[in-house]
Amino acid sequence: MTNEIMDRHNDVMRDWFDNAWMNNFPTFFNDANTDTTLKTDIKESDKDYEVHVDMPAFDKKNIDINYQNNTLTISGHRDSFNDHEDKNGDMIMSERSSGRFARQYHLPAVDENNIKADYSDGVLKITLPKVEDKKDLGHHIEIN
Repeated sequence: MTNEIMDRHNDVMRDWFDNAWMNNFPTFFNDANTDTTLKTDIKESDKDYEVHVDMPAFDKKNIDINYQNNTLTISGHRDSFNDHEDKNGDMIMSERSSGRFARQYHLPAVDENNIKADYSDGVLKITLPKVEDKKDLGHHIEIN
């Protein structure tokens, strides 16, 4: 099975910087761990990969999917608000954000012409069929 599926963020300083940048350098009292990553599940079978990505509040026309060089790239942008106060000062908490989001996944041996995608109820589902292996039946060699 595939071991190099996700572009993971394993570096602690990079995670902190990414969170600080995405959340406009949060203060000590703000939730610095608000995650803006596209949460993904990937299932692999003998015949395909099935990818489910949580993309709530995205308009389908603002989602782009590309498969090139054994890499699936999913990107999109969402227009929401990130106000911490409304006009009457009634906002208690605001965690929704807007902006551009992207993820990449290494998924080799995919039949590029038969990839299918569906977006419903805030979840993007992509099915990537694998290229069928041509069985090596061998070749008989005569001895002279």
